[in-house]
Amino acid sequence: MSSDRLRALAALERAVAAEKEGRYDYAVPMYTQGIELLMQVVKTQTRNDDRRRLTSEIEEFMKRAERVKQLQEQRQAVGAATSSRSRSSSTSATSLLSSVASHLMPTASSLGGSRQQHLSRQAIIMEELLDRSPGVVWDDIAGLAEAKQTLQEAVILPNLRPDLFTGLRAPPRGVLLYGPPGTGKTMLAKAVATESNFTFFSISASSLTSKYVGEGEKLVRALFRAARARRPSVVFVDEIDSLLSARGAGEHEASRRLKTEFMVQLDGACTGGEGDEGGLLVMGATNLPWELDEAVLRRLARRVYVPLPDGAARAALVARLLRGQSARLSKADVAAVVAASEGYSCSDLAAVTKEAAMQPLRDLGSNIRTARANQVRPITLADFERALGVITPSVAPQSLARFQRWEAGER
Repeated sequence: MSSDRLRALAALERAVAAEKEGRYDYAVPMYTQGIELLMQVVKTQTRNDDRRRLTSEIEEFMKRAERVKQLQEQRQAVGAATSSRSRSSSTSATSLLSSVASHLMPTASSLGGSRQQHLSRQAIIMEELLDRSPGVVWDDIAGLAEAKQTLQEAVILPNLRPDLFTGLRAPPRGVLLYGPPGTGKTMLAKAVATESNFTFFSISASSLTSKYVGEGEKLVRALFRAARARRPSVVFVDEIDSLLSARGAGEHEASRRLKTEFMVQLDGACTGGEGDEGGLLVMGATNLPWELDEAVLRRLARRVYVPLPDGAARAALVARLLRGQSARLSKADVAAVVAASEGYSCSDLAAVTKEAAMQPLRDLGSNIRTARANQVRPITLADFERALGVITPSVAPQSLARFQRWEAGER
């Protein structure tokens, strides 16, 4: 069986499963993706019987997709974005059927191509970039009280009480989370989406780049179109500096065009005005805020510094990581670990705790194959001391100083 056929079957299986679960907004693009792949398989068939059989299968799946789309329309509230999306899907379905027939009549093979590509990009967004269950709440994040408070005021409270946050108190449409690596910026963004019940789209530079000229800009447009259709929503751009760094004279044309399109979409999302995009929040995270283009900084007006964890946060993080583990640590031992881990990020401390937890297993030596779980000794302070000697901080003091200068306004 060809790879296209296998991919088609996988997409159609996901579509059928989503249909049964009532997730019609996911089922329609999955049906479309599977149908497009089956159409590619039709092109490779040399026997008319095989072509007719596949064409018949495609038509059956198209009928299912149309039925699901009708159910989706009945469920959705009437609105301009919904109506526009439904009309596009309906036109695309007709174009797809026309293309099926065109496989037997090559002169008409170009019918419906742009619509198919449009829905294919939507399917990519839905399958790869939409995080359906961020599942992170504030209590999952140790420390960062100031950053949490800022995000509460900027995003969550305005969503709960929109009547109070109007005019000068209107919430920002763009938020930049910056700070050393491994401090919980992505976790904060996911918690914002969960606590405010926003749809969460998570992207990176690799998600939007393509070897085909012009495809990156189309993916950007498809992303924001999908985010607008599912408002309220959060578009989270991880490592935003790799996508929207400062523009230069020697920059590649494709990269420049992608940045331009992204900034155009940011303008609509972050500045409001004509074609107001209420209910759409753009969040970016970066370890290198000084690398960002000034136009991006203007659009992401609310900037939140996410520092290294303080002593209380490190203590809470160690306690959380050791939850469910056998450990023999007194309060003095935990205080010693906290003092010795000054300058460690959250991810550094997680690595230290993991290394400490491995030491009791190493002590079993050759007996590890036959030892029972209750024969593994508890984790002790000595294990943490060894781990701290192996794993060093990933953030240099010079980097912290640069963040402080940038926060103070030095560019």
